[in-house]
Amino acid sequence: MSLAILKKLISIPFWIINILKKPEKREQPIMVAPSFDSKEQKLKKLIWLDDNINPMDPRMDWLAYSPVGRNVDVIWVKSLGEFKNWIKQNGLPDAICFDYDLGDNNPTGYDCAIWLIQYCQHNQLVLPSWASQCTNPLQKATIKRLLKGFVQETRST
Repeated sequence: MSLAILKKLISIPFWIINILKKPEKREQPIMVAPSFDSKEQKLKKLIWLDDNINPMDPRMDWLAYSPVGRNVDVIWVKSLGEFKNWIKQNGLPDAICFDYDLGDNNPTGYDCAIWLIQYCQHNQLVLPSWASQCTNPLQKATIKRLLKGFVQETRST
């Protein structure tokens, strides 16, 4: 039965009949955003810089400090040496959470932030997202001021 006969026999709204038509051939493919299977989707990497606090401790939601969310691959480093080694071997992570105090007589999270800025400058890289879980507000502000200053400086140049 042809489409014209069908239109005459049944009073169906025109838009429904258009749905029944065969799709037109297109010259160019339609680009669709890829869909990811949750198992295949790559997790963002978060460096957790802290000598004491385990970011996966179930007693506290430490990943609430993560600037890229809670569904992340966490790399827990406890010192400037571990921090530098991981970045040199793997490149920059998607985000970093800084603590200030990394133990007695050890370089601080602030020292790690200074090294990170120098690394980004030397390699012409953009600073990853960052936050601080430091409980001392003055130390937290010191790291924040340093990193924000660098971001503002790189935007103006």
